Amino acid sequence: MKFSYIDEGKGEILVFVHSYLWDKEMWRPQIEELKKNFRCIALDLPNHGDSENTAEQSSLRELAEQISNFLKELKIEKYSYIGLSVGGMLAPYIYNLDKNKINKMVVMDSYVGEEPIETKELYFSMLDGIEKIKCIPDTLIEKIAPMFFSPSIDKSGILYKSFVEKLKTIQGEKVEGIVKLGKAIFGRENALNLLSDIEVPTYFVVGEYDIPRPYNESVEMATYMKKSKVLKIKNAGHISNLENVEEASRILVDILK
Repeated sequence: MKFSYIDEGKGEILVFVHSYLWDKEMWRPQIEELKKNFRCIALDLPNHGDSENTAEQSSLRELAEQISNFLKELKIEKYSYIGLSVGGMLAPYIYNLDKNKINKMVVMDSYVGEEPIETKELYFSMLDGIEKIKCIPDTLIEKIAPMFFSPSIDKSGILYKSFVEKLKTIQGEKVEGIVKLGKAIFGRENALNLLSDIEVPTYFVVGEYDIPRPYNESVEMATYMKKSKVLKIKNAGHISNLENVEEASRILVDILK
């Protein structure tokens, strides 16, 4: 798998993995802040951003292997891992593969347990509809887009509108791969027990108003850990690093310094 990626700054290495339906550029504000003191590597998952389009079915475990191999190719010996949403779901598998390389882990707006049955059924029915017509119709975009933000998001603002426009561009051959990754995410196994194997400091960071991954899920994950802390980003939803850039960046600086 060939990943498209950003590689900016010098110093200790940070590896960023984005949310489903976003791309590496979602980390731009944090990279601009952190690259003063760190080397920041942010990659695009398959079928996202500028990475390859592939219709191959990858489990989260297999995707973690691909990322680990990619980091080997870049000759990265030590790094801290920061993953949001699916990026966070990959964290236990990444750690299992790269435990001797990882300094710290930051799991943002995520949950490594199984998807609750009600939301799993909802998401799978949405994905089946998208697969059938090879695009995301406006009626579904109106349901999907608000899930990523707090209820108070300005829907006329650039953050919300640019995400809606991005969803409209998912068409044709890209759809199949996007749907397959979605089914891997929402049909994921329960990986909560893997968290107890993680021996590096781990931080669960979550938007105060995250709809798909509420705060209590981060609190639950922390109970499996030896060295963990739960931090809340005020006035933010699922894409907390963009809805409250200042607070998210400050929290990451504090964790990583």
